[in-house]
Amino acid sequence: MSNGLAIAAMTAVFKNLLEDGLVQNAALSSMGNILVTTLPPDRISIGVDDQPQLNLFLYQVSQNRNADMGERDRYQPAYHQASTEESAILPLALNLHYVLTAYGNKDFQTEMLLGYVMQLMHQTPVLSNAAIRAALNHVATINRSGLLAQAIESTSVEALTEQLDQVKIVPNLFDTEQMSRLWSLLQGSYRPSIAYEVSMVFIGSQISSLASGSSKGALNQPQIEKIVASPTNSQIVAGSSLIVYGKNLSADITLLRLNAAENLLEPQIVEDNRILFKLPQNLHAGVQKVQVVHQQLYKYQNYKDLEVVSNEQTFILHPTINDSAVIALQD
Repeated sequence: MSNGLAIAAMTAVFKNLLEDGLVQNAALSSMGNILVTTLPPDRISIGVDDQPQLNLFLYQVSQNRNADMGERDRYQPAYHQASTEESAILPLALNLHYVLTAYGNKDFQTEMLLGYVMQLMHQTPVLSNAAIRAALNHVATINRSGLLAQAIESTSVEALTEQLDQVKIVPNLFDTEQMSRLWSLLQGSYRPSIAYEVSMVFIGSQISSLASGSSKGALNQPQIEKIVASPTNSQIVAGSSLIVYGKNLSADITLLRLNAAENLLEPQIVEDNRILFKLPQNLHAGVQKVQVVHQQLYKYQNYKDLEVVSNEQTFILHPTINDSAVIALQD
């Protein structure tokens, strides 16, 4: 499932990362409670008696076109098939741009906050799937009456975790002119800040089925039970059509691997309990091995690591005797 909560969820995950890091840092304990907010800078005012504060503000969202085009090309057969479905739209890959600002009312508070936060982010350049899930679970339970917690409850933590998958957080070190321009746009009183870029977050539509089954958010282990020729009374030779019977055979992308080859075959028909595909013409006679390979169309990072494969099933490929060979034997 893909929905519009991904941006808000990512901001919440980022904020939670900062809060946890500050709490665990003993060197900052002398500052007392440090407030972490996600407000526009022009909404923040800090006085003499106010507590130190970090503010994380999303100031820009940009499209990651390299990811969009790369994945569209990679999954071209499935994308072409999906494009014929009215509601099947590839997710939009986004980069999120944040400015992180430190506010203090005593000497060195601002510098200490920025220094320890930059150290924390340098040590956490990638947020894993497990870290994102834990942060979203925390957000969903810490304040159940909160706006985001209620929105998460309407979908699921697992669905949002899948959209965010694994994200990278990298510093974007602006020079004086770039930072000045940014703060002019923000119309707030300047404070020492650092910009961060988060990539990638995905937003898309509800995905309709690509074949006869529905689109799956998670990959189930496919299992092959038997392989027969189509029609069933014929011998299996190069170029034959085969039917694979089994369980959990349908996924976002279902492909077939012959004899552990790197290149995968695209089936003609995919159902949850059977797959119809055609053998290549250049196979040599003998024992052949088949595996069903599942990939996810809407996972964009480390896609090879997301493959799930079935057990191997074997069949015998009979030789093809052509007319010229028969004539030569007769001579």
